[in-house]
Amino acid sequence: MRARTIWLGIAITALATGTAAAQSAQDAGDLLKRILGTGTAAPAATSPETTTPTTTTPPLTTAAPPPGVSSSEASGGLKLALGKAAERVVAQLGRPGGFANDPRVRIGLPGPLGRLNGLLGTLDRAGVGGGLSAKLNAAAEGAVGKALPLLKTAITRMTVTDALGIVTGGDTSATDYFRRTMGPDLQTAMTPVVSRSLSGVKAFQALDRFTAKNSLIAGQFGARDLTGYVTEKASDGVFLYLGEQEREIRRNPLGTGSKLIGKIFGRGV
Repeated sequence: MRARTIWLGIAITALATGTAAAQSAQDAGDLLKRILGTGTAAPAATSPETTTPTTTTPPLTTAAPPPGVSSSEASGGLKLALGKAAERVVAQLGRPGGFANDPRVRIGLPGPLGRLNGLLGTLDRAGVGGGLSAKLNAAAEGAVGKALPLLKTAITRMTVTDALGIVTGGDTSATDYFRRTMGPDLQTAMTPVVSRSLSGVKAFQALDRFTAKNSLIAGQFGARDLTGYVTEKASDGVFLYLGEQEREIRRNPLGTGSKLIGKIFGRGV
């Protein structure tokens, strides 16, 4: 009861100091219901597609190249297309707002704190909150650059057999290949960058301030947990975007500007 009273006091302060944050009495009422646990919890900001546990995909099987394309052409053309796709993914996610502005990959608060996303957003707009969610997304955006060299290395190491299996495989065969061959390495490479970024924007302190005011969730997440949480979400975002790029290449291979890619995916002349 004491913890809920504290949260109620914080919310009332926010509503009093920032009228723009509470657009109407109904908004305020809904907010207080969420604090007291009598209303519907706000939906998590992160898309379910990025939080579904990954399953191990089976090794690619040997396949013949498309008609009129040699095995070496199929391999070389695919690697070129995937290299450009990887560059686009990193450029999109690594820019300011790359995660924060896309609801599919935006990183919300972890675990039990997720139900407070709406509240903390209101507090931030009222000048009371510490901008914790924004800090988490900024850390992910700063770490995504680590993905590009790892993706390029995975592409370079791709065998002709791997490439042919990808060409003739499903819509996200290449993405599945990357996740299987360099997914753990990606998280390992991003972890120290995420940790430094979170420290730099004082995300750990912001989390401590919020959890210290509510004994029900205090101590749920330490520095290591917060780092791992953001790193995993950042990795999920990379693979989500890669999957989209791959599907687009297969849907419109000539859009890559390469006639060879068009031939590889059966759209050439």
